[in-house]
Amino acid sequence: MNKLIAIVVSASLVPCQLFAWGPQGHAVVAGIAGSHLSSTTKKNIRLLLGNDDLAAVCVWADDIRKQRDETFGWHFVDIPKDAAGFSQPRDCFRPQDTHANAQNGHHNCVVDRIDIFRQVLADPKASRNDRIEALKFLVHFVGDIHQPLHAVDEARGGNDIKVTVFGSDKCGNYSCNLHGVWDVSLIEHAGYSEEEYINHLKDVIKKNKLDRRSLGTPEDWANESHDAARHILGEQSHSIDQFYYQDNIEMVDERLALAGLRLAALLNDTLGRIPEKRLKRELEKDTYH
Repeated sequence: MNKLIAIVVSASLVPCQLFAWGPQGHAVVAGIAGSHLSSTTKKNIRLLLGNDDLAAVCVWADDIRKQRDETFGWHFVDIPKDAAGFSQPRDCFRPQDTHANAQNGHHNCVVDRIDIFRQVLADPKASRNDRIEALKFLVHFVGDIHQPLHAVDEARGGNDIKVTVFGSDKCGNYSCNLHGVWDVSLIEHAGYSEEEYINHLKDVIKKNKLDRRSLGTPEDWANESHDAARHILGEQSHSIDQFYYQDNIEMVDERLALAGLRLAALLNDTLGRIPEKRLKRELEKDTYH
């Protein structure tokens, strides 16, 4: 619980609409992933992160946004609402953005960034720091891509759709919007602690056999989220109440659970394939040089 408190304090200085899932959601995704890692993957994560675990670094990618402006567009993919699905040339080149390197970056979306950082994490020639950063980005971005409103361009992913949330038009210090509802409000309304939510999702995974859907590609995951986003936007509700919560919390739970399962599968397929002694030699070689 102390880890979650630290995450929340760190994140509290940033508007909630900049997050996907918010700190609790990301911590829960990390917790689900942590319970599905192979022993080799766990050992190799310790080599990279030391005493930190996945939950401890799950919002690092949000924390560094101001210092790393070029990473802004890496957290989402703006698929047009009425498009059939993801298109790399259309959705990952955003020259209209004012953020650093947007005019030259042709991989400026979460789909491409997961693929890129997966390759870095598995690359024996990558530096120690690059592999650590790649792991931190992956922990966060696999969560991001499963938040439905991070896969649609409509109203800036719902940020421009103002709503009332359980009778209030203020969410913290900001006006409530639909994106923030899916980042934070529905999860908070469930009333679980981090540990309780993880245990709840383990039951959801078992009941719905979600482990059968733990694979796929980042493009597949983005298209799933895009389909979910179209459903959410189609509801056109500007009042988030108990009925809205009951209608949508199962989708929230499924997206969180799948994010955790798929993050674990990705890490098992990268770090889990590297013998611990070999990774240790690779990291030590980089340290000495």
